[in-house]
Amino acid sequence: MEDPLEPDQPQPRPSYREPSEIELAAGKVAQIVAAAEEAAESLRMTAEQRALERIAEADRAADLRVRAADDEAASVRAEVAAEAEQLRAAAVETAQQAHHKAQVSARELIAEARLVARDVLREGEDLSTNLRDLGDALRTNAERLLRDVRAAHAELTARLDRVDPGPGPAPRASRSAAPSDSLDVPEFLPRG
Repeated sequence: MEDPLEPDQPQPRPSYREPSEIELAAGKVAQIVAAAEEAAESLRMTAEQRALERIAEADRAADLRVRAADDEAASVRAEVAAEAEQLRAAAVETAQQAHHKAQVSARELIAEARLVARDVLREGEDLSTNLRDLGDALRTNAERLLRDVRAAHAELTARLDRVDPGPGPAPRASRSAAPSDSLDVPEFLPRG
């Protein structure tokens, strides 16, 4: 019967490698960042569109009021010219006030849109910082896992050498003389 631990026998290599948890996490992080950027752009475009719609609506309202005032002045002009002039002047003034109010409202909407855009940027920066911290934690935990796997490998190799010290590949020196009895707690989990 052949020994499964014999080093001279070629081992089949898998042709496909499953993505690692870090690669999967990196993909998810990239998707989250892309979604946050899309959401920020969508919010900005929506705010700009709302501001433009409000300005157009205010301009239409002002135009309607001016037209109504002009129509009223024309019908009154036929009866009394002096009274018609007074009404026209009043209508123009009303239109100017309405236009002024529309401009003030448009400025307020634009200011609000800028605040929303600033908030979206701030939230995006916070998300970016959190994702960067998560990446650092994953990197640290990957290094700890690799260290623990190497220590376990060194211990298993030492046990095998004690059982069968026959010829074989020279054992690699491990970073630590003896493997730890317990694995480190990942950085993102509470210690306790």
